[in-house]
Amino acid sequence: MSHEPAAETTTPASQITDVTAELIALSAAMAASNAEAFQVHHFRLNKLGVAKEDMIKAVNIALQVKMAPHRTLVEMAEHYLVGGGKAEGGCCGGECGCEEGECSDEGCGEGGCGCH
Repeated sequence: MSHEPAAETTTPASQITDVTAELIALSAAMAASNAEAFQVHHFRLNKLGVAKEDMIKAVNIALQVKMAPHRTLVEMAEHYLVGGGKAEGGCCGGECGCEEGECSDEGCGEGGCGCH
């Protein structure tokens, strides 16, 4: 019976450094609107000697992610209130058929949206 040595497996080294982890945490704190967590991670990043430009970049990424739903809602409101008419695809984005007049009398979805 031959005993071959087991193949040695190596785990790749983590690419997330302490600085990267703190930048992620700062960004998450910003996206979560958590001022206390933001202060903690800002303090830690300063202690690690991280450039303010890197912190600003992390905050800007968080703001882009956080504001995406807001931008969509603002665009929809502008379309309804300034552009006149329903959003493309009807009030529900075309999923219910309201654009073609196929909604029930109650409208779309739970409780109805009142599109008809």
